[in-house]
Order: sequence, then C-alpha cells, then structure tokens
Amino acid sequence: MRRSILLPLMLLPVLLVAQQTVYDETRILYKKELHGGLIAHGDGWGANFFHGKHRTARSRRMIGIEIVGMKHPKEIKSFNPYYEDARGYFYGKMNSVLLFRPTWGRKELITDKLRKSGVEVNYVWGIGPSIAMLKPVYLQIGKPSLPYETIAVERYDPEVHYPDDIFGRASWFKGIEESKFRFGGFARFGLNFEHSGSAAGIKALEVGGTIDAFPERLPIMADLDGVENKQFFLELYISIQFGKKYVR
Repeated sequence: MRRSILLPLMLLPVLLVAQQTVYDETRILYKKELHGGLIAHGDGWGANFFHGKHRTARSRRMIGIEIVGMKHPKEIKSFNPYYEDARGYFYGKMNSVLLFRPTWGRKELITDKLRKSGVEVNYVWGIGPSIAMLKPVYLQIGKPSLPYETIAVERYDPEVHYPDDIFGRASWFKGIEESKFRFGGFARFGLNFEHSGSAAGIKALEVGGTIDAFPERLPIMADLDGVENKQFFLELYISIQFGKKYVR
C-alpha cells in the first residue's frame, strides 16, 4: 500500500518537469522585440509601434509611439437632404483631433507560454506626453441659397454656417497647415495576451484603459446647446499586434 502511494509521488516531479519543458527545450533567450498594430477605443482608432528590451527574463522596457484619432461623443453625421450626392459631415465640429503619444513603460510577464499552442500573459503600462493636433474642419458651402448656384470650400464657422448652407464635408487634408497643437499627459494600463506558433513571432491581443489629460478643454465642437468639450479623455481600448523577437 505504501509503495503504491510513494511511486506516483516520486514520479510526479519528473512528469511536471517533462511537461514544462515541452516548449522550453528549444527556447532561446531573446533580448529585444519589435511590434506594431492597430488600436481601437471608444472614440476612435489608430496605430502603434513599440520597441522592447529585456531588463530581466520577465521584464521588458518598452518605448514606442501611438497615434490615435479622438472624436467627441456628440458627433452625429448629418447629410444635406436636398442633394443625393452630398457628402456626410458632422454639424458643429470645429476641429479634427489626432493624439500623438510617445510612450515609455514596461511589459511584465505574468504567465509564460510553455507550449507552442499556449498563451503568454503580460501586464503592460506606459506613460508619456499626449500631443493633440487640432486640424480645423473645412466644409463645402452652397451659395447663395437653395438651390445652390456655386459651392465653395470654407472653414467651418458656427456663427456663419447653418445646416441649410452646408453641402457636405471637404477633404480631411484641407487646412492641415493651419493645425494647432496642445500638450498634455498620457497613461495606459492593460493586459497583453500573446499567442504565436513561432517562438520568435509575436501575435498578440491587448486590452486595457487609457487616460489623456490636458490643461484646458480641447475645442473639438462649437459651443452649441448641450455640447461641452472635454479636458480629460478616459477610454477603454483593444489592440491587435504583430511583430518579432530578436536575440541581439
């Protein structure tokens, strides 16, 4: 009876070591990684790119950049009802906003990927400046009145332009040279789930939250009834990432 109990107990460590080394036997100690991908959040989408360098076997220093668009929750697409070929626009929107986030942070290992079919779980955090580029909105304005005789491209002015005057939106790039910048701060925290059939490959899904804070409200929308611009942007995000690990 005693032998029947002791034998499995003696074999258990051997079985566990064998199980854990199914994937570890051919693993290489990587020193850095490069990955990038797409990011979507509650009020926009964008792209990111990161460089990671191992500080220890479980900790990586991450430096990167994110570029995301930021919409106002009150943005509602409108159309000129008198013209079928009119382009949609957002009435009341004065500036389009792009956020540039130079980021410094860490990726810390929670659970290693023991098999090729396994998932490596990390928690990630990052901080840095948040640089908001405010590009003025230009619209196609019909003149003199309905029905329009001509259509001109003008910068949106809530004191001058009303729904009946607007044929549709102009090119997003119109007015980009007039962009202004606002400077704030940024922080991010998330969970990173990496799954790749290749030990050197990176295919990851990341979910988390971000906050961008500015010293003053960003003038995305005109001061219309019930519309208030924000100074703090708290968002949930999801990101799909692809990349590679390197030994040197």
